[in-house]
Order: sequence, then structure tokens, then C-alpha cells
Amino acid sequence: MSAVNARPRAELAAPGSAEEAFYWLRDTLGTVAPRDPRTRRLGPRRYRLELLAECLDRDTFVLVSSWLGSEAVPAVTSKRAYADDLRLWAGVARELGGHERLFVGAITPGIIETWTKTQKAQNKAGRTINRRLSVLTALSEYARWKTKDESVVSPVTKHDRIKVDPRDETTATPILEVPEFQAVINAADTPQQALVPVLLYTLAGRVTECCIAEIGDVKTLNGERVLDLRRKGNKGRIFPLPGRLCDLIDAVVEDRTSGALLLDDDGKEMDRHSVDRLLTRLGRQAGVMPGRDLTPHVMRASKLTHMHDAGTRVEEIQEFADHAAVTTTLGYIRRRDGGALKAKHAAAAVAVYDHLVDRFISPRSTL
Repeated sequence: MSAVNARPRAELAAPGSAEEAFYWLRDTLGTVAPRDPRTRRLGPRRYRLELLAECLDRDTFVLVSSWLGSEAVPAVTSKRAYADDLRLWAGVARELGGHERLFVGAITPGIIETWTKTQKAQNKAGRTINRRLSVLTALSEYARWKTKDESVVSPVTKHDRIKVDPRDETTATPILEVPEFQAVINAADTPQQALVPVLLYTLAGRVTECCIAEIGDVKTLNGERVLDLRRKGNKGRIFPLPGRLCDLIDAVVEDRTSGALLLDDDGKEMDRHSVDRLLTRLGRQAGVMPGRDLTPHVMRASKLTHMHDAGTRVEEIQEFADHAAVTTTLGYIRRRDGGALKAKHAAAAVAVYDHLVDRFISPRSTL
């Protein structure tokens, strides 16, 4: 669909027109490097909206554009994730249903059953499977509302969803202890590199929020420097900036008066991919989390956990993290508290059998 690439947003001359709305959605969804299904190699970056136009039939493309452009999907990160998952479902419809393009109703309960079993056989995470199934349910609900056609129903049932243990720690985001986080900062060679983990940690920020922050968002209010941050769901939040963080920002910004706050060492604006790569490299240099990549979410989880360690009330942590539900916040805290609780009860058990196992154990050295 060549119209997707026709012209940049800056050239639009008819505010409020359908054309402007179209290009707004294109820019909001952004670009992605699609992976070749056979070679698994990443291709050149393309607009997500263009890729959707190629894999959806016309009516479904119009419907999806309306859906992703509406407040039914308020967060930009969710809009992009849904667009990527719909491309996945278009591939499933082609492979298992023989449909050249995806349309509402192309994915049947039988396809869902086959796909879910295949995902399980490939040991895909239950949370990932459920998230992708949820996209189909959300689209079906929007289609039923938009078309006023009550016959439109989701092909996904409660029996298709994977039962996920909310306390399962095998897929939980790991955290850095304070000395480990300090080691990551020490691994940075430039102020540009150091600002990335410092900003993410200080604000407990989501990576997309920090990447879209601009120099102009750093302001002075009532004699105090603050960051006017756009959070998930396009919610505005004002964050007072500690003096030392301001010093680091000034070292990075120098004489620039506009543009992105986060730049790489070549002066290019950073996105979530470049932030991921930088953090992974710093984590390896610092020797933290061996065998795992250091991600932006680790920074966020670490900060929230450290707040809990410092005795911050859960309501304050929830507000700082901008979590809509306290259960999300508790996901971080329970793991920390759960570990301490397990250690406490395990230690208490020793009192029951301590003297009985002495004869099996060599005396400890007193040196």
C-alpha cells in the first residue's frame, strides 16, 4: 500500500482531515523490522500500518485502523503490540486456514486449538500465548460493537487459555541488587551511556516513555527542574528531577536546545531496540545477570523492589509506577516478601531436627 509511505506527517496540510488521521496512525504505530519466516532474518524496517494493509483484507484493515486508532487501545505500546500480533494471526490464518488475508472470522475455534497445542509443544510461555489470544478477543468485541452485528463472537474460549500461576517465578523479571546496579553505571564509558540506566531506574520508567522524552520536556517549575513525562495511556506526569540527575542530563545535552533526551554515542535518537542493546552490553561488562540480558524492565522492577526494601508503602509504589491495579505492584513485592518468608520458615524448621542430624555432619571448622 504505497499511500502509507506517500509523505511524512510534516507535509500534511489539511488538519482534521481523514488523511491526517491516517498518517497520525501510521506514525503512532511506528516501524518494525519483519522477520523472514523461512530464514528468520530481520528485513528492512517498515511501517506497521503498511504491513497490516498487506496481510488484512480491505474491510478488516479499515476496522483494525479504527480500533487501533481509538481509545479502546489507549497505550501506544499496546497499539504496536496488537499490530504485531495481528500479523502473526494473519500468518496462522494463511497456514492453517488457507486464507490469503486475515479477516474477522478467519481464525476458527479449530485453528485456535491447533495453534495452542503447537505453542505448547514449542514450550512457549503461557503468558505469551494468552496475550496473543487476547488480541483476537479484543478485536472481536470491537468488531461486534462497531458493526452492531451480535453474531460476531471471539473464537477464543476460557478453555483455550493457559492456566498461569501468578506466583510462578520462573518467568518473573529478575532484579538487580543495589551493588549490581552500581556496577552497570560504572560500566558506562560516556554520559550518554550512563543516562540510559540512570533515567530508567530513577523514574522506574517504561522504555518507550523515556525514549520519547525530549529536551523541551525538562522544565523549571517554581524554581525546581522537572521532567514532563508522557506515561502509558498518554497520561502526563511531572517528575521532580534530583540535582545529580540534572547534572548528568546537562552533560549529555550540552548546547542542544531540542531533540530527544536519549542519544547514542553517534548522536542518533535511541529507541527501545537501541536501549536494549546498550543495557545488554553494559550488563555483560558489569558481570551482572550471567546468561541473561539486562533489559529496561529489569531497571523498572529493580527500582520498585528497592522502594519496597526501603519501607515505602505499596500505595506509594503503585502511584510512582503508574500501575492501574495494585495487583501489578504486588507482583514485585510478593516475590521479595515470599523469599524472606520462605527463608524464615525454613530456618525455623532447623530447630526441630538440629540435634538429630549432628551425628551425620562433620563439625564445622572454627578457624
